[in-house]
Amino acid sequence: MVVLSCKSTVDQKILHGAWRMDSLYDYYNGFSYMNRDPQPAEVHVYKGEHTMLRRGMGHEREYYYAIEGKHLIISDTLGAPEGKHIVLRLDSTQLVLKKENRPIFSGENQVKYQIRFFTRIPMDALK
Repeated sequence: MVVLSCKSTVDQKILHGAWRMDSLYDYYNGFSYMNRDPQPAEVHVYKGEHTMLRRGMGHEREYYYAIEGKHLIISDTLGAPEGKHIVLRLDSTQLVLKKENRPIFSGENQVKYQIRFFTRIPMDALK
């Protein structure tokens, strides 16, 4: 089980920069899986004008982001929501995001989520 503390608000200045995804934790109704080396390594670059660039699998795509308390809300460039993440940790070296996902099967008491772990990388590493 992953237990992390989270602040009540996200410091946008700390968020700005490049983050490489190091690992993924998936949970679904008691079953979990930890991928400690997701390939290809996805990179998110958060910019000051509320834009985020996602690089991975040979593609590059731009998104918008907004911060509401401890939530990071990501939408595509047309404004359609892509996801709402809870920021579990954000400091100068690590970003941890949790996203609640819709269960595959119908029924009550279903829990499905994913936690993504990112490490800050230098901007010049993106060239």
